[in-house]
Amino acid sequence: MDYLLKNAHFIFTHFPIALLIFSLVFDLLALIFKKREWHAAGWLSLTVGTLGAIASVITGPEGMRNPMVHTHELYAKLTMFAAILLTVIRIGLLVWKKREIGGNPIYLTGALIAVILVSYTGHLGGQMVHRPFNPNGGPMMQNPAGGPGQGGQGAPGQGQRQGGQGQGQGQSGGSGQNTPAAK
Repeated sequence: MDYLLKNAHFIFTHFPIALLIFSLVFDLLALIFKKREWHAAGWLSLTVGTLGAIASVITGPEGMRNPMVHTHELYAKLTMFAAILLTVIRIGLLVWKKREIGGNPIYLTGALIAVILVSYTGHLGGQMVHRPFNPNGGPMMQNPAGGPGQGGQGAPGQGQRQGGQGQGQGQSGGSGQNTPAAK
């Protein structure tokens, strides 16, 4: 249970990312295929995604020494406020005016802004948590002298691409360095 509490932010963050995007997708598909009932999936995704955004902001890790944490936190709060605003307006009009606005161009523009915000927030969070990608194969390491992913013999599977050209083609000795093929 202690593990879940310590990592709650990393569990909650996936809900707004997925559900705010799917809310927009359901509303757009409802317009394209003229299926009014799909708007219900749109507002339900929006509501649960908004609750996830609130939980993500509340459980955000404190005391991180990463310089990007302040920008990430700012965009997370902007995302949360945008999602709350969209949810309150949408459900309010649905309950009090019996009007579904999932197909309204102004609403869809706001939903697109929320999707862009949650996507950028997730991108910043991912940059803080995950190591940079090395397109030459293997993870990028801080050690410039060599090591796994930098030309040294690393753990099995490091330095080799999965898929693409096939295993070992265009690489010398599995070192992770691409070399021109012999002619």
